[in-house]
Order: sequence, then structure tokens, then C-alpha cells
Amino acid sequence: MDLQSEKKNIADTLQELTGKDYIKKKSRIYQGMRSLQRDMEGDFYTVVVLGEFKRGKSTLVNALLGNGLLPMNVLPETATINAIMYAEEPRLSVMYRDGTERKGEVSEEFLRQYSARDAQEEAGKVGYIKIGYPCDILKNRVVLVDTPGVSDLNEHRSEVTYQFLPRANAVLFVLDANSPLKKTERDFIVEKLLPLGITNILFIVNKYDAVDDEEEDDFLPTVRKRLIHALQTDEGAALDNVTLLPFSAKWALDGQQKQNEKMVKLSGLAEVRGKLGEMLLDNRVEQTKIMSYRNRLNNLLNGLEHELANERCIQSASATELDAAADVLRQALEEKAGREAKVADYVKAAKAHIYALTDKSLQYFHKRLKCNIFEMVAQYRQQNFKSFIEQTIPRQVQRNIEGWVTSYTPHVDELLSVMEHELALGLSRHFEQHVRLKTKAGAGMVGTDIGLTLEAADISKTSLQTGAIVAAGAVAANIILSPVIVPFLTLWGREKLFGELLTKKLETAKAEVMPQIESELAKAMLNLTAHVHDYIDKRAEDIRQNTESAYATLLEDLRRNVEIQIAEKRSQGEAVQQKLNELMLQIQEIQMYQEKLLAKEEL
Repeated sequence: MDLQSEKKNIADTLQELTGKDYIKKKSRIYQGMRSLQRDMEGDFYTVVVLGEFKRGKSTLVNALLGNGLLPMNVLPETATINAIMYAEEPRLSVMYRDGTERKGEVSEEFLRQYSARDAQEEAGKVGYIKIGYPCDILKNRVVLVDTPGVSDLNEHRSEVTYQFLPRANAVLFVLDANSPLKKTERDFIVEKLLPLGITNILFIVNKYDAVDDEEEDDFLPTVRKRLIHALQTDEGAALDNVTLLPFSAKWALDGQQKQNEKMVKLSGLAEVRGKLGEMLLDNRVEQTKIMSYRNRLNNLLNGLEHELANERCIQSASATELDAAADVLRQALEEKAGREAKVADYVKAAKAHIYALTDKSLQYFHKRLKCNIFEMVAQYRQQNFKSFIEQTIPRQVQRNIEGWVTSYTPHVDELLSVMEHELALGLSRHFEQHVRLKTKAGAGMVGTDIGLTLEAADISKTSLQTGAIVAAGAVAANIILSPVIVPFLTLWGREKLFGELLTKKLETAKAEVMPQIESELAKAMLNLTAHVHDYIDKRAEDIRQNTESAYATLLEDLRRNVEIQIAEKRSQGEAVQQKLNELMLQIQEIQMYQEKLLAKEEL
């Protein structure tokens, strides 16, 4: 069975189940099924276009759409996330960070209001721009996302891209045929993409029309070898499969607009669209999603069957047995404090484990950051050393820290999710029914501001000092030498003396500031570690409280259910048997759905 058919079968099964009255009365199960329905309905497949600025990402998106919709220029244009999804008629909404929304026109002129060149301040207020567009490639809930450059010198625009990465199901990574695979591109893939588990990547070598005919035969194989070699890590190949396609987005777009089929064919558009289509229809991400849907539905059915079976047992029991069951549950409520202590002990031990893993990553990050900053200082050769140390270095450190936070937060959240899952399993075993905990993830590690205060010597007046020294020397030289020779000697002496004096001052200033940088970096890392620990503490505490609340709720629900059943049994008399028969039929129906789901999984 193909993926789309299986997805439809799960959706159809949910539609049947949520229409049954006896399931609607099981609030927890019913809400779980409705939640699964909403997740499946809103399950867009997100294809994110990434690359450094000036790589032609927006032109690529326009070529795929067949229209010059997004602004394009040799300067960086894209300053916002532009999410394009299918719609019968073009429509556009600007979604602001403050929760407001502005309707707009689907046109390049309107979007240019939010470009990096024309409206940086306005673009900074935007969360993303949602565009509906009638394009076949966007059907089946595909979203094509154009992003700012991943190494844009504007820190805000880069951060916009970094924060969106975890939503990506697949990536089109755009390289430039004129300079394919720079070190910064390799670092971004290895340090930003792969740690998030994003491996479904299609590499596009754009501007392929610039490749000379003599180079063409060896060009792609050479780039492929470089790419495979660059993506090797200590653990082996970072990607199991590297797919590389040549492309000319400019030819593709111009050819479509001018109806020049030859230009379109030569551009490689058909190959890119074809490979993208394969990614959308046959990929591990989609398989994983559908497996998750199936598992969630199966768990809900198991839970429903267990609830119905419990209810049938309660209905069958005598009033005396029901009274005894109620006493056991009341006793369990009295033991609640002891079980809360056990939960707290488990959370404490799990937090210590997460601390250890996170601290190890921070230590490695600190060491690498220190080496990079020291190297920047060592290589600096200009007069404005004070500004470089006091402004540029802190910004660089802050940006690196925010990068670590963005890439590592998903790992911390995953570890916390494991803790939560284990607690849910404990509740499931205790109550003999499926229990699912889902504490809302926080955002405490995003936007971490680690202050770095540095002071450096001001050597900006070196040229003035050199001029004064040379001038004094020129007076003396005039007395001894010919006035014609003196200007040449003065110029030569000024340049030589300036270089020597600047070098000496830089050496002194660097020697003075290095210990200060090391100390401030250490303080920054201590602050970052404390911030990360605080984030873990808050999330773990939320999970602990959520677990305790779920435990108390389950106990109270069972107690109340038993007491209701006692009252009903005493009042209903002969109606009990009819209820038992109904429950048996409901259990058999649920078992039928379970068997059908299992049969589909085996197919």
C-alpha cells in the first residue's frame, strides 16, 4: 500500500470512530482521536530552500512556481520567511510576531516592502509571510519555504533562518557553480542541519550556465567528490546519499516567461522538479509520520478497549466487590504523597543525567569558541583595535552562543521527552491503561543574551604619532641632505615607521587583552551553563507537576467511576445485563478496528 493511501485509510478510520456515540462519551479517548485528526489535517510537508545569500534561492523558488513572484537581485533580498502553499487563487498574509495579521497582494511589488534592501526595520517585525499560490508542485499539502541567507552578515536575518530549521522535512540546499561548497556552507550543513536530524537534502548547483564547456565533463563529479569528502565526520559519512543536480534558475525562469522551451530544457528544471517530486512521494520522513499516526491510533484503540473492559468488569461485579474496589482506590489516594516522592527522585536523577550530557557539549563548544576568538585576535592587523575588541568580538561570541542554543535546544527537549515518556509508562503500568503525558515545550533557551564586557588599548592614533616623528626627522635631514631627496626619504620612513609602530602597539594591546578575553569567555560560559540548567530545571519541574496532576486525575476518575457504577448497579437491576451486552459489542468492534490496523501495517 502506498503512503498516501495508508494515510487516507487512517483518516477514514478516525472519521468513523469519532462519529460513534459511545466513543464520544469517553472524553479522553475522543479528544485524543480529534487531536490526531487535527494533526493529520494540518500536516504540511515542508521543503525549505537554504543557501548562502546571493546563491539564487528566490530565483529558484520563482522558477519552480513558474512566475517571478519573489523579489530577486544581486544584493540580498529575502529578509523574511516566505512560506508558499497551494491555493486555487493567489492570496497573501503577513504574520507579525505580535500575533497580528495583514492581508496583502501576491506580487513582487508588495513583497519588496519586506526585502532586506528596502525595509529591514519592517521585515524585523514579521514572523513569516504566508502565500497561497496555484502550483501543482504544492498540492498534497506541500509548503515551499524561501529563507534569508544562512551566512548573511545581518544577524537578525540569519537568526530567522536558524529558528525555522527544526520545521523542515526536506531541504533544497543551493550552491553556486562559481564557488561551490565553501567552508561556511559545509559547517552550516554539519553543525546546523544534521544535528537536527535533517538528512533529506537535495543539493542544487545553481548558475550552472556559467560553467565552461571544457570544464563541464569533470565539473559535477569533482563537486560531488568534494561534497562527500567535506561531509565526512569522525563517525563516518554524515549523509548516506548525496544527490547533486546542475541548474540554472535564471534560464528556467526566463525560459518560462518567454515561452522558450529550449532554454527551459537546458536549465535542468525538469530534473529538479522530478527529483523534488520523488522526495515528496517516497521518503523516510513521510514514512515515519505515517507510522507515528498509526501507532497513536493503535494506542488510542488499546486504551479504549481497556476502558470498556474495565467498565464491563465493574458492571459484572457485585455491589460488595464494587465497595471493596472503591476502598482500594481511596487508599491509593491516601498514598499519593509517597508516590509523588518517588516521581521527584526519578526526575532529580534524570536531570543529573541531562546536566552531564549538556555540560559535556558546552565544554567542547567553549574550547572551540575560545580557539576561534583567539585566532581572530591574533590575525587582526588594523588600527581600530579597540572597536574590534569591544564591539566585534562580543557580537561574534553572542552569535556563536545563540547558534549553539538554537542547534542544541532540540537535543535537550528530546532528553526531557524521554524522561516524560518513562513517567508515562510508569503511570500506564500502574493503572493498566495507556497514559500519554505531553508537557508544553518551553522557549527559555531561545534568545539567550550572554553579556561580554571587554576593554582594549586605543591604538588608532598610530599614524599621527608616526607623522610627528617623521616630521621631526625631516627637519634634521634638510640640514644635511638635498631638499629634493628629503621628501622621498620622509615618505619611505613614514611607511616603515608606521608599520613597525603599529605592529609593536598591536602586540602590546593583544597581550594585554588576551587574559581579559579568556576570563570573560569563562564567565559567559558559566552564565550560559546556568541558563541552560535553569531551562532544564523549569521544564523538568513542569513535567513533574504534570505527572503528579495526571496521577491524581486518574485516581480520582477511577474512584468517581466506581462510585457512579455502584449507584447505577443498585438502581438499575435488570438493565445491567443489557449494558454488559452493549459493552461486549463495543469491545468486539474496537478489536475489529485493531485487527484491520494490524493487517494494514503488515502490508
